[in-house]
Amino acid sequence: MSVKKRLIPALVASTLALGASLATTSANAVQFQGVYVFGDSLSDAGYFRPFLGALGVPAALVPTVGRFTTNPGPVWAEIIATQYGGNPNPSNAGGQNYAQGGARVATTSINSTPPGGNANRSVQTQITEYLTSTGGSANPNALYSVWAGANDIFQTLPAIAGGTVNPTTFLSNLALSEVQQIGRLQAAGAKYILVFGLPDIGATPGFSAALGAPAAQTAAGTQLSAGFNINLFNTIAASGLRVIPVDTFTLLKEVTANAAAFGFTNTTLTACLPTGSASSLTCYAGNSVPGSATSYLYADAVHPSAAAHAITADFVRSLIDGPNAYSTMAEVPLASRAAHIRTLDEGVIAGQRAAIGKVTAFAAGDGGKFNIANNALSPQTDSKNRTATVGLTFRASESFTVGVAVGKSTADATMNGFGKFSTSETAGSVFGSLKSGDTGFYGNFSATIANIQFNDVQRNIKLGITTRTNTASTKGDNASSNVTIGYDFALGGLTVGPFVGITNQNVTVNEFVENNSNPLEQSTRLKISGQDRNSNVTSVGARASFKLGSWTPFARISYDQETKRDPRFVTASPVTVTQNISYDIPGYVPSKTWSTGTIGIRGNITDQIGLAVVYSSVFGRDNVKQDGVTANVSFAF
Repeated sequence: MSVKKRLIPALVASTLALGASLATTSANAVQFQGVYVFGDSLSDAGYFRPFLGALGVPAALVPTVGRFTTNPGPVWAEIIATQYGGNPNPSNAGGQNYAQGGARVATTSINSTPPGGNANRSVQTQITEYLTSTGGSANPNALYSVWAGANDIFQTLPAIAGGTVNPTTFLSNLALSEVQQIGRLQAAGAKYILVFGLPDIGATPGFSAALGAPAAQTAAGTQLSAGFNINLFNTIAASGLRVIPVDTFTLLKEVTANAAAFGFTNTTLTACLPTGSASSLTCYAGNSVPGSATSYLYADAVHPSAAAHAITADFVRSLIDGPNAYSTMAEVPLASRAAHIRTLDEGVIAGQRAAIGKVTAFAAGDGGKFNIANNALSPQTDSKNRTATVGLTFRASESFTVGVAVGKSTADATMNGFGKFSTSETAGSVFGSLKSGDTGFYGNFSATIANIQFNDVQRNIKLGITTRTNTASTKGDNASSNVTIGYDFALGGLTVGPFVGITNQNVTVNEFVENNSNPLEQSTRLKISGQDRNSNVTSVGARASFKLGSWTPFARISYDQETKRDPRFVTASPVTVTQNISYDIPGYVPSKTWSTGTIGIRGNITDQIGLAVVYSSVFGRDNVKQDGVTANVSFAF
């Protein structure tokens, strides 16, 4: 048998696909230490390129072809590797992509031997090759992918149709075999593993009536694909493995049902010529329908076009970047609470000017921004924060003042194209101050609890040329405490002194499920588990003030350190994977140290009415810009 006759059938037999692109790469918040890919032709980045000369492919054309798509368009795995810090090349060209067209899950393909005398490497063999190269360990900070099973179905289909293989037993054993391979990676240390379900094989041109396939074959392709996916995800759920499930079956159904929105004009025929019999392995612009790389869903009988691969890559990104972006939902309330604490500080100082036994009422407002730059921990998140507080203080003695207050804080946050959310919280506070006089020892304290409403939560999901938006809302809370102690010295009319402070906050964001009313936009919906963000900031600094009649200009500077910087993760699960398989994606972790500067002026307009205006700004904090302006009006009874 000729090399061409031996190679082509095995390669065509791989599964459908979804993903990669003619695409542009964009910055991703999450970065991994490598992207390792295992599977068949749906993920193959060009493993057979060194052998194409034996098929008669001209040397000048070899670098252009070699993928199972509308070449030279990349497959989804190449796009994802490029975006997340991996080497997208095939493993036999120095890269991290071990996938090979024709590969089965755990058995060597029996219907072909590729050029060079090497049998098609199963996923089991591919993983063995990788683990052998690393001494048996898998980098826990890398991203892994397993997409296989279609070739096992293709090669077993005649026996199933002939009644010699029980499809229920076959699918169960096949799913178990793949889960065992996934388990090997996880046992070796892998934490982030993409596991792809099969797309609907029955919907591909090779199984559809468009190319003359009988209805029974179409139905069998669909039933076996769906059955395998159910078995695969059931087995993963039962095994307790933590993976990122990729529901390509639902995704491609949605794309096919709304093809025009994705730019497709043909979802039934093949882009590669001659129609139905061409292999996408050697398919390129010169032997395909003009413009079909972006307008056809399928390259050949069972493989997706470059545009379909681009959509798949975007779909994978949404599963990773979505949970990561949501991590800042637990960070923005920290800035809102800092603003509320600033209003309490001015409230208690106003109360200290009252006569002993008297009550002072105050109203304060604070407006500012809290912006997190795009980095390796999160997307850019810009928020505008507003706080209004009203309260009463009581000067119980010469040295002790106590107060209560209620506050309303809101924030509007945007996540660099990923979406947006807003927060609204109503806070109740008790606070007070103990001081020995105009100089000497002082101590301030506050404790606040609040319920938070997260409104207008929106996540934008780019899929090829189209973008869909999922929405949600949820609740949460924040409990905080702040203690500052210091000592002021008198230096003429100037008062200066050191201080130390501790601010503790505990933010909770409750679980929520994304909504989308369009029945053709369900595949990208996620359930996001509850988040907790514990913050403990210690501050060391100095303050100074100077009396000018009834007014006192003042300034303060502090060196601040966040002591709660453990890695934080956001847990998600795709809604359409009914087995409720959850996975964890790294979330935003703040920088350790920064400084805060404050300047302001406070005093009395009349004997009873006081006024204070304060500007506060954070500097030296990596990837963060934060400031706020506080105004306080008080009335002493």
